[in-house]
Amino acid sequence: MSVLKKPEVSAKYSKHFLGAHADFGDLELDDKDPLHEMVKRHNSRKLRPVLVFLDGSGKEVARLTGGLKTVEDALLLDRYVAEKHYLKGGDFAAFRKSQKG
Repeated sequence: MSVLKKPEVSAKYSKHFLGAHADFGDLELDDKDPLHEMVKRHNSRKLRPVLVFLDGSGKEVARLTGGLKTVEDALLLDRYVAEKHYLKGGDFAAFRKSQKG
């Protein structure tokens, strides 16, 4: 079962975030199509999986490439974004390291 589908994780994420899923793996990007700008901006190399968190203005505040492997990491990512730790500087990897002692 995916970490994001675990009840304790999905409850937190549903409370704090509005989620959207898109599979860009086979998408051919047309540089002339303005609708593809978001895809190019947030996942230009079409890496999978990637979690991107945007603030209310559409500005990217956090990104995780490679997915989540543990419930602990998923809950830490929730805290990092929901509690706006990204505003204090440092990325999620640094936050995770500081929380694990």
